[in-house]
Parts: sequence; structure tokens; C-alpha cells
Amino acid sequence: MSDVRALAPVWRQAETYEPLLGADASVWAWEFARRGRGRDAGLDGADPGEIAPELCFAGPGPAGDPLPAVLWRWQADGSVPVLTAQPATPGDAAALDLARLDLPCVVVRTADGEQHLQISAGLARLRLALVGGDILAGPAILHFHLPDAGRGGAALAAVAKLIALRDTGRLPPRPRALSKAGRWLEVLRAHDARQAGASQRDIALALFGEERVRQDWSGPSDYMRMRVQRLVRAAEEAVGGGYRRVFGLRAAETGRAPVVDIWRSPAWRGGFSSLVLAVAIFLGTSFGPTQTRRESCRFSGDPCLKTVERSRIVALAGFTRHNSRAQLAPDDDADSGHAS
Repeated sequence: MSDVRALAPVWRQAETYEPLLGADASVWAWEFARRGRGRDAGLDGADPGEIAPELCFAGPGPAGDPLPAVLWRWQADGSVPVLTAQPATPGDAAALDLARLDLPCVVVRTADGEQHLQISAGLARLRLALVGGDILAGPAILHFHLPDAGRGGAALAAVAKLIALRDTGRLPPRPRALSKAGRWLEVLRAHDARQAGASQRDIALALFGEERVRQDWSGPSDYMRMRVQRLVRAAEEAVGGGYRRVFGLRAAETGRAPVVDIWRSPAWRGGFSSLVLAVAIFLGTSFGPTQTRRESCRFSGDPCLKTVERSRIVALAGFTRHNSRAQLAPDDDADSGHAS
């Protein structure tokens, strides 16, 4: 999957959009943002910052997962906990050994020394941001930076997931799909159809079916025409930058630090246990060699020759006050922390 064409659905075929129904808010925001740059905006072939300054990384997800991995910078995304890593004391009873979990994991390091992390288990995903220390250097204690008053409830929910990961060895399952996923899907299809030159009636046929359109398109009520028009307007607004408001992302205020390297765990790249999980959830068939290395690469995915030992990462949520990091208010969707 070298570019977004692998994810670009055919607007007439509803099934090509169906994986997005399981996406979290970070992926939905990316889908709208990239359409603002055209449907061929690259996953690996372009700097994500050219699509949205708040975007840190967008690339293929774990082996067998049809959804991309999308990391928005913590300054924009209030659902991402901000942490500092410190070396752990040997034998710490509260330690969490992520290396033994064999969960798909990607760590993206930026030029300012920050690390952006995603841990995946099917539809369940945990994203973290480290502003100090190196989570790949070995066992680490993670200290959580408290956000400003009135903000950061969603980040605390992510910390709770981290604690559950420590206690159970698994990420908690997502309780449900996002409540507005169905409508966002209609908006995306309406946008893609218009970009392909489809008429409003064509869009109605694809979304509502031939029978309903035959009965209602020219009927006494124009509700169907109005509905399609609202979808088209919503799409134009969202891809024009309105996705930030919809998904609770803060617009970039300062220059962004470019990505300098990307590390993917063996499970991310197709280790056996991740394949079994992907088959069970997505009916994926990807399988690749299990190997241990740190990748310093461009968004083309080319690995460098440098290798490191697989990190044994331990985490304990320690709370330290940090009043200068403004976060976003949580929303009503249990899993996203983004505004509806």
C-alpha cells in the first residue's frame, strides 16, 4: 500500500467504504483532510504536513488491517496523553512489558525529539505522545502531564486504557462504533461522487437505491433532493478545513517538526500473532517475516540499514502537573474524545 489509491473507495460501491465504519476519529479526520488535497494525496509519497499542518503521520496500518495509521500531533488532538519517559528500576512490580504483548506498534519520532506512538489490537487503538525520554531505549516509567483545567478528559481515558493494558495484557475493546460514522460515510461518498462528475440524482441512487429514488426523487416532497444537497455542502465544508471542528482538532499555530524516523514492531509488520488477530477481525491475509529492527525511513517506507535490539518497554502512569499544555475538550463519543 504505497499510496492512498489503495484506500480510495469506488463511490458507487458501498462495500469499498465499509472498513471506515470501524475507524476512530483520527482516521475519519484524515479521510476528510486528504480529500481537501485531492483523492490522490499520498499515504507514503508525501509529507502529511502538506495535507494538514497538525498531522504527524499517516501510513499503512498493521498487517491485515484495512485502515491506515494516523497520528495527529498532541497539540491538535486533545485525546492523546502527553507523557515523559524515564528509565525504570529493574524489577518494578508496576511495570508493563509491551514487548511480550506482541501487539502491533509504531513509534514516529520528530525532529523536536518527541515520539508519537500507536498500539493496535484490531479496532482498539491507543495513541500516546512523549515529549521527553525515549520509549525505545528500554524499560521506562511514563509520567503523565496534566492538561489545563477543563480539558483533557479524553486523554485521561487513554491513560485508563494504558493501565488496563498493564493489568490484563490486552487493550480494552472498543465499546461501539462512532455514533455518526454512518453519516460521515454518506458525506464522503457524496464528495467522491461529485469529484467524479456524478449528478445529485446519481448520488441518491448510490446512497438510497433505485426503488426509493424512482418513488421519491420527483415526488411531491423534495426531501431526497434536499438531503443530497446537504451532504454535498457538508462535504465541501469538511474537506475545506471544517474537519477540524467536526473532530475536535485544533488548528496549527506554530511551525511543525518533520518526522525523522519511524519504528515498527515485528507484529506491526506481519508477525504471526498479529496475523491471526487480523484474520479474525478483518479476514486479512497479509503475512511477513518476523524480525527485529528500528527503521529510519522516508514516507516511502524504505528502511535504513541500522538495527537495534527490540525494546522492552515498561510503563507506569505517574502524574505530574503541567499547566502549559492546552488540550481539547472531550466529546460524547466514548472512544474518540473528539467533538461530533
